[in-house]
Amino acid sequence: MRSYDVAIIGGGPGGVTTALSARNTYPDKKIVLIRKEKTALIPCGIPYTLHTLEKVEDDILPDKLLENNDIDLIIGEVVDAKDGELTLNDGEKIEWKKLVLALGSQPFIPPIPGVDKKGVYPIGKDIDLLRELREKVEDAENIVIIGGGFIGVEVADELLKKGKKVLIVEKLPSLLPLSMDKEFGDSVIDVLKQNGAEVVVGVSLKEIIGGEKVEGVILEDGRRYSADLVIIAVGYKPNIELAQHMGIEVDPRYGIIVDEYLRTSMKDVFAVGDCTAKRVFLTGKWSKLMLASTAMAQGRLAGSNLFDIKVIKEFNGTIGTFSTKIGDIAFGATGLTEEQARRWGIEYTVGVNETVDKHPGKLPDSNKVYIKVIYAKYSHVLLGAQIRGGDSVGEWINMLSVMVQKKMTDMEIDTLQIGTHPLLTSSPIVYPVINATVDAIMKWFR
Repeated sequence: MRSYDVAIIGGGPGGVTTALSARNTYPDKKIVLIRKEKTALIPCGIPYTLHTLEKVEDDILPDKLLENNDIDLIIGEVVDAKDGELTLNDGEKIEWKKLVLALGSQPFIPPIPGVDKKGVYPIGKDIDLLRELREKVEDAENIVIIGGGFIGVEVADELLKKGKKVLIVEKLPSLLPLSMDKEFGDSVIDVLKQNGAEVVVGVSLKEIIGGEKVEGVILEDGRRYSADLVIIAVGYKPNIELAQHMGIEVDPRYGIIVDEYLRTSMKDVFAVGDCTAKRVFLTGKWSKLMLASTAMAQGRLAGSNLFDIKVIKEFNGTIGTFSTKIGDIAFGATGLTEEQARRWGIEYTVGVNETVDKHPGKLPDSNKVYIKVIYAKYSHVLLGAQIRGGDSVGEWINMLSVMVQKKMTDMEIDTLQIGTHPLLTSSPIVYPVINATVDAIMKWFR
């Protein structure tokens, strides 16, 4: 029997980050990471294995990160865990002092008639399945994507670049409905349509039709569409079976219950990433949002505090910071949307601004930028922001995420001291984050 100070089950971003954080904090400890997949993938890169990347193998999460930090890697599936001991599917037993569950998630398969037909694929994290899907995409002509979240729209964008005929179906009233307000989701619809997609929102899929192989789909309103490939992208569910088997407290819908330091209900057992139940940072409501950035934040905190509290920092919930690029337009969101604030009874003020990301705007590669900020009406704290524009959106939304996390007020943001340059940023006179904030201030001031 091999014995370790720290055993981590799961080889995604959360598991790897936990291992690296533990190694940095506890250099003398013996650490092992156990995963059932021979090859680990970078989750955020999976949509791009269908076109932009030359092959699926270009999206591999390298094991060198573990090797270079003296972290053992075992390929195997944990089938039992109790009394400080893990049992693998080959019968090997691993002894541990601290255990981290980084079990990840798996695609949710909706109970739609015909979902088990050949030619229906979920967007999963299995390299062999993705290789097969890529081959099927090459031969397909009409492709239907079920789900209009960020995975669905990124896959649609990739398939359009391949020249495929794409239909995307989302049962909610717009695309990216859990991350962005309708005006931003409608902008995504416009971009996809301009690039040749057909988009249906506000309607559910009723049935996948055909013989042994898929031939088309029927929507709830009776519309029929031909399809020789259907891709399921309606979200993921946390992997909680092992935790349940161990007797650890879980929520069946949201995942393993953890405290601010990622400790589970079982002594010496932690959990990070998609498998954990997360609350929204600003409201305390449960969140189904699963992001690699959240998993890595959890992993850094858990890995630092396995044996004692070295980092006095609570994980207070997910902010939900997200960015993507559809066609030539980048989109970003952080914190609460206006729709969420309204639904949860939060009084708020909205500020908007549109400008360009260089100055003057006639400079090459300038892009229009539109930003929306949401402030609490009485505390004046930034609740959330959404932005669309050029590639600078990716870093702008990260800056706004920090502002949400630090609970900055509108007046603090209004008086920020910033650095600007014609080739790199918007003009200081029309800096979008500040000017959108001024727009919000003027609304409550009046």
